[in-house]
Amino acid sequence: MVQAAIVMKWKFIMANNQKFQKYINYIDRDEATRTKEFHQYNILENDGYNHYMEDPEKSTGLFTENKDQLSFDERQQMKKLFQIAQKNDSLMWQDVVSFDTNWLTEVGLYDRENKVLNEPKLKNAIRIAMKEQLNAENLKNSAVWTAAIHYNELHHIHVHIAIVEPNPTRKYGTFSRKDGSTYEARKGYRSKRNVDRFRSRVMSQLLDRDQPLAQISSMIRNQIGKQKGNMRQLPDSELRYLYNQIYQSLPPDRSKWKYNMNTMNSVRPKIDRFNKMYLDTYEKDEFNELQNLLNENSAFYMTLYGEGTKEYQRANDFKVNKNAELYSLLGNSLLKEMSNQYQEEHGIPTKNSSVDWDKLMSKQYQKNSSGPVQAADLSKVKKALKKDFQSVKNQQIYLNNMREREQQDQGFSR
Repeated sequence: MVQAAIVMKWKFIMANNQKFQKYINYIDRDEATRTKEFHQYNILENDGYNHYMEDPEKSTGLFTENKDQLSFDERQQMKKLFQIAQKNDSLMWQDVVSFDTNWLTEVGLYDRENKVLNEPKLKNAIRIAMKEQLNAENLKNSAVWTAAIHYNELHHIHVHIAIVEPNPTRKYGTFSRKDGSTYEARKGYRSKRNVDRFRSRVMSQLLDRDQPLAQISSMIRNQIGKQKGNMRQLPDSELRYLYNQIYQSLPPDRSKWKYNMNTMNSVRPKIDRFNKMYLDTYEKDEFNELQNLLNENSAFYMTLYGEGTKEYQRANDFKVNKNAELYSLLGNSLLKEMSNQYQEEHGIPTKNSSVDWDKLMSKQYQKNSSGPVQAADLSKVKKALKKDFQSVKNQQIYLNNMREREQQDQGFSR
């Protein structure tokens, strides 16, 4: 069983909680004092990692959104913001993000021999994840936070974060006590999805995951499918046969020619078979490269959440979903090509094509004429029909109008 490389827990307390005030008192203390008295302001005493029965061996200085280490004056300013938040009845959230030291060593973020952590990279990852988290929780314009890295060589390295709102935005709600009585308090709930996203974002930043994810999206949307729009011209006879099979099986209503529509349920397996055969024949290397990237991404989430967890299983669906996205894009491209083919075969102008009005008028009027078309009359008809055609959205209405005009204007060509 693979254990999670990063684990996160969080909790919040109300402004009248003693630990809120104790945290304020210790913001401007020196690091030695703050480390020694850590248990007095930590609200996650029994958090499942170290159990915090003893103080951390070492703590870095406080860092914030913009500062790597606060000076004495900056700590005083931060203390005042926390005091204002307490006075205004803000909640205080405390998060603890715990890293497996073995994993940090494996990925080159921690030098176990010299006991050196890549603190700048860790702090940057926390900042980026915090920015996204506060935005997701509608706190980006109201919250301030401080954080510190705590070391414990025998267990894990932790980052402790405290968040308050000097001018609170969280609404009040009514809550029940164990004895059945009720009380009013601000709502401190945070979405589990957002908390999980915070953890994932930290990991992504530490491992530079943005580039692989962007590469996956680029391959699906831009690189795979080089023959889009030319599938019926492929030299492979089996693909051409399957192409015609799909074309003949499509529903009469072309507006329903969309890969994920229910009306395509009976045709979709053939489209998928076509896509698979196409990928295996013409873009096998590119498709295999995509699968390797998706497998690496699954391995990343297994490391992040731990094997067998619900979060890992949901994250592992990413590979299934991305392959489905590829098949959907290829399928819709194939159906668009077939729609264009249908328009060509039935003389229906496409959106991007211009109408050869001379050819169209000559063909339509010569059917009902024994003599040549007069240039002046033809010009008049072309002008009228062009105006009508631009306002017609339905193909059948257009054709009906054409037939009515032919009957009315038979004399024009005589």
